[in-house]
Amino acid sequence: MLPFLQSLCDRVSTSLGAQPLFSLLLGAALAAVFLNIVLKSELSPSLGWAIWKWLGRFVWATTLVALLLGAAMGLSNYLDRTAANFRHDHGRVTEANLEAVRTIWGPEQQQGELSVALRWEEEQLERLESEDPTKPTVTRKRKLTHTVDENPFVNARHAVMLRQNPRKKGPAVYPGYTTECKFTWRLRNPATRDVTAVLRFPLPAASAMYDDLAVALNGASVRERLRIRSNALELEQPLKPGEEINYEVSFKSRGLSHWYFQVREPREIRDLELKLTLPDTARKSLNYPEGCMTPTEVTDAGHGSVLTYRLDRALSNKGMGIEIPKLTQPGELASAVLDEVRKGWVLLFAALLLGGTLAGYKHTALLTAFIAAAVAFAYALLGDFSDTPLGFWGTGAIVVLPIFILLLITLRRTLPSTEGNALMLELTAFGLLYPCLAGLDDKRQLLYLNLSAVLFLAVAAWQLTRRLRRG
Repeated sequence: MLPFLQSLCDRVSTSLGAQPLFSLLLGAALAAVFLNIVLKSELSPSLGWAIWKWLGRFVWATTLVALLLGAAMGLSNYLDRTAANFRHDHGRVTEANLEAVRTIWGPEQQQGELSVALRWEEEQLERLESEDPTKPTVTRKRKLTHTVDENPFVNARHAVMLRQNPRKKGPAVYPGYTTECKFTWRLRNPATRDVTAVLRFPLPAASAMYDDLAVALNGASVRERLRIRSNALELEQPLKPGEEINYEVSFKSRGLSHWYFQVREPREIRDLELKLTLPDTARKSLNYPEGCMTPTEVTDAGHGSVLTYRLDRALSNKGMGIEIPKLTQPGELASAVLDEVRKGWVLLFAALLLGGTLAGYKHTALLTAFIAAAVAFAYALLGDFSDTPLGFWGTGAIVVLPIFILLLITLRRTLPSTEGNALMLELTAFGLLYPCLAGLDDKRQLLYLNLSAVLFLAVAAWQLTRRLRRG
C-alpha cells in the first residue's frame, strides 16, 4: 500500500507542477469527498463508539480518495497514451523520414543567378639573367590573364512554374513540388577588345534530378560545349568588343519545402524580372522563406497566383521565392482533438466529483468513475475509427455523440434535479465542446480553457451556496 501511495504522491506532484489549475480543481473535488465523509454527523450512544466510527469514516474517506485519485491518474494516462499512439501512426513528421524524402525526391531548391567572368590573356617576354656571365641570357614567354571589372548584364527574364506535389513517407506527408524553369539573359562585352566570357550557372541543389535540360546561345544549343564543375554548368564563349549575346537555360526539377532565387554576387542588378507561377497556391496561402523580399506584383490566376519580381539598377542580396503552404497531415483533426481531450477530461472528472458530492448523491464516486471511463473510451474509439471510411466527422457523429447522449440520459435519471442539469451542462462543455473547439481552433485554446474554468467555478459556487442554504 505504501509504494502505491508514494507513487500517487509523486505523480500528483508532477501534475501540480505541469498543470496547477487542473490539480487545484481536482484537489478541491477530492477534498470535498473526504470532508463530506469525515464530517458526517451521526448519533452515537457513547463517546468511545463515536471515536471509533469517526476513525472508520476517516479510513474509508482516505481509501476512497486514494482510489479516486488512482482512477483519475490511470484514465488520464490512458488518454495520454491514446493521443501519443495516434500521433505516432498519423502525420508524425520525423527527421529520418524527411531526410529519406530528400534523398528520394530531391532537397530544397536554392537557385543562384548566373555569374559571368570576362578575361583576356596577354603574352609577355621574360628575360632570365644568369649569375654566371659566361652563360647566355634565357628568354621565355609567359601568359598574363586580365579580368574585366565592368558589369556585362543587360537584362534578365526568368520564368518558373512551380506545382505542389506532396510526398508521403511513413505516417506523414511532406511538402514536395515540381518546377519548370526557364532563365534568359542578355549580355554585352563592355571591353574595347576581344575577351573570353566564362558563363557559370549554379544548379539549385547538388543531389537533385534535372530533366529536359536545354542550354542555348543565340538560339543555338551549346549543350555539347558545357562543363559541369562544382555543381554548376560552365560555358566559355569568345566575345568581340561590344558584342551582345542571348543565353538561355531551361530544365525541369523537383524539391521540398521551399524554392529560393538569389543574386549572390555583389553587382548592380539591371532590368531583372522573375515571374514565379503557382497554379495551385492561392494568394491567401502565400508565404515566403526567411530572407526573401516581397514580390513587386501578385496577381490571381485561377486557383493559383503569379508572383512577379522586378529589379532595375538595384543593389540587393535578398532572395525571391516561395514557402510551400503547410499540409494537412493524415489524422490531423483527430490528433488535434485527442491532444486537448485530457484537459477537458480532468475538468469533467473534478466537476462530476464535486457536483455529485455537493448535491448529496450517495454513489458519487461510482458515477464519476463510470462517466469518466466512458468518455475516455469514447475518444479512444474516435482514434480507432477515424481511419475507417467514417473519417473523423463520421466517427464523431456515429460513435462519440451517441455515447455522450447515453451518458446525459444516465445523469438525468440519476440526478433528476436542477443540479443534475448543471452536471449535464458541464459534461457537454468539458467532455465534448472544449476538446473539439480547442483542438480545431488552436489560436484560441487558452480562451476556451479559461472559459471552461470559469464555468466550473460558477457551477461549484452555485452548488455550494445551495448546500449552505439547506444547512
